[in-house]
Formats: sequence, C-alpha cells, structure tokens
Amino acid sequence: MLMRTTISVLVLGLALAAPTAKAARTFCCADGQGKRVCSDVLPDACINKPYSEFNERGIRGPDHDAPLTDVQMAARDAELKKKRDADKLALDQQRRDQALLSTYATEADLDAGRDRALGEVQRNIKQVQDKLDQAVKDQKKLSNDLLQYKSKGEEVPQDVKEQLSRNNLEVKGQQAALVSKNQDIEQIKAKFEADRVRLRELRGGGKPADDAAKSVAGADKPAPAKP
Repeated sequence: MLMRTTISVLVLGLALAAPTAKAARTFCCADGQGKRVCSDVLPDACINKPYSEFNERGIRGPDHDAPLTDVQMAARDAELKKKRDADKLALDQQRRDQALLSTYATEADLDAGRDRALGEVQRNIKQVQDKLDQAVKDQKKLSNDLLQYKSKGEEVPQDVKEQLSRNNLEVKGQQAALVSKNQDIEQIKAKFEADRVRLRELRGGGKPADDAAKSVAGADKPAPAKP
C-alpha cells in the first residue's frame, strides 16, 4: 500500500513537471547587420530592438516593440495628454448640456433667467451709481473748502487734506465698480445668447425651442414678447 502511494506521488510530480519542461519559449530578432538571432532567453542583440516570441511548438506569439526613445516617449505623453484634455472638454460640455436642458424647458424660461440675472446687476449698478453721485458731491464740497483756505492764504487743515484724499479714492473706486458692473451686463447677455443657440441645437437643429415645445403640446398661443 505504501509503495503504491509513493509511485502515485512520483507519477503526479512528473505530470506536473512535464508542462513546465515544454513551456520553453524562443526569442528572435534581427541584429545590427540584419542577421536573424534566436535564443531561449532574450539575446543581447535583441535588447532595445523589436523582437518576436515563439512557443515550444514554434508558433509565433506576441511581437514586442523596441523601447521608445526619449523623443518618442515625449511625443506619446503629449498625445495622451491631448486626448485626456479632449475627453475632459467633451465631458464638461456634456455636463453643461445636461444642466442647460434641465434648467430651461423653453426659451421663455431662458429669457426669464436672463432677466433675473440682469435685474440683479442693474440693482447693483443703481447702488454703485448712488454712492458715486454722493462721492462726487462730497468731492466738490471739499474742493471748494480747499480753494477757500488757499484764497485766504491760510494753511489747509490736515483733516481736510485727508478727507479729500479718501474722497478721491472713493470716486475712483465707484467709477471702477460701475465699469465692472456694466461689463457684467454684457457678459450676461452674451452668455444667455450662447445658451439660446446651444439650446436650439440640443432640441433639434435651428428650430427655436419654444416652437418645438408648442408643436409637441399642440398649443396655439403667441410666444411671450422679448424685452
């Protein structure tokens, strides 16, 4: 019984070892003179060159490219980065499109959103303009005070000088804020106009989104007047 077990173990061991012995591979490439070089280990002549791999039955397996040069690796990395950037832009555009469609069912909704945004900025402009008007009014008064001191040959008090300096800064600051707010107005108009064009594209070519929505709903009402 013990002898049979020992023989079985030996047979099993030989069976397991047999595929390993048959799993030899051959590597082949062309050396610097164009001569074919082959070996069961990668020959030195094949290092840094493209080579082919064959199994134990001589059947050709995978081909291996030569390692990339520094220039080739830089070009590959640049191409990969370009693709990643393009994929990111496409994903960002897809997200913007989804947000646009979910936010504005019709162009009338888009117009309402534009008007709300413009109204907020216009209220801010009114506040800035009021501050600017007051600052200009104060500036005129301080300037007159300064002229009176000078006309009398009196020294201008330090607090008047400081007030006038602060006032000049206030006027310039409010003027800059007014310019910025008016730029915001133009940017909002441009953004919503671009959204309008894109919304029409997403909802079926150049056809206005409101018209498309009406045709589906069967409505026969005129479109709301544009401001």
